Amino acid sequence: MKYFKHICKPFLTKEKAIIVFIIFLLLNLSLFVVYKNSLYSREGYNTVYPNAGIELFYYIHIIGINPYHFICMLLLLPNIVSCDFLTMYLSHTHYSIELRISKKTYYILTFLINIVMTFLIVLLLELAILLIIHLFYSPIIFNTTEYPQYYHAITSLIFTDEIKNLIAFLLMTSFGYGLVSALLFSIQYFITNPYVYRCSGVIIGILLVLLPALIQGYFPNPDNIFILQINNLVCLGLEGVRDNPFHLDHSLVYILSALIYMIVSYIGFSYMYKGRCQHD
Repeated sequence: MKYFKHICKPFLTKEKAIIVFIIFLLLNLSLFVVYKNSLYSREGYNTVYPNAGIELFYYIHIIGINPYHFICMLLLLPNIVSCDFLTMYLSHTHYSIELRISKKTYYILTFLINIVMTFLIVLLLELAILLIIHLFYSPIIFNTTEYPQYYHAITSLIFTDEIKNLIAFLLMTSFGYGLVSALLFSIQYFITNPYVYRCSGVIIGILLVLLPALIQGYFPNPDNIFILQINNLVCLGLEGVRDNPFHLDHSLVYILSALIYMIVSYIGFSYMYKGRCQHD
């Protein structure tokens, strides 16, 4: 346990709190912009349509329409643990920790800490945005609207009960960003400039949105590439533009995509670890 505290300490700083707070402000700015440019801002809309608050929360996560929330989160991910880990490696300040525990244990624990911290921070940010919508934009009220049979109801994609659906969405989205953060952690072997690496989340994230759509024509079955799209982890089913890959339900699409990201991240992490062992 004492070694665990030594590993966590460099990542729990005032500077980290400032970064998270700045991202929180940017998320609020993006929420305001999306709200003002949507029908949810029309006078009396939330009175006529009580589900407006909860729908607005899901609406800001739709990458194809409102990429701002997504971009803010991607700006945050490399700056939670990964960039500090890279900086420590370049400055050789990690040696004191490696003297106490093995290099492999240190790397594995940091890799896992990155996922856990990302999950917790993203979850807290999502809950804060939900509270702000409830207090300042439109009240969060559940199960007040009966949708037509084939209507794409974004408030009940995973569970028909909107409360259960919201809980599942918050947990799955936060863990999805955790897996994306793990992927970003594993590619730092190829991006050794900390300043470039801090912004790498946005570039990688946008590529993981666009590439499957751009290269789908080169595959006999486009579902083989769309299962890799980052949307499956961070805005599951909200866009409703096309059918789910392999016609699976939303939960199975999430599980399959999550497994793929886990495997790819671990392969990248193993490659990074072996590479650094050779050069240290």
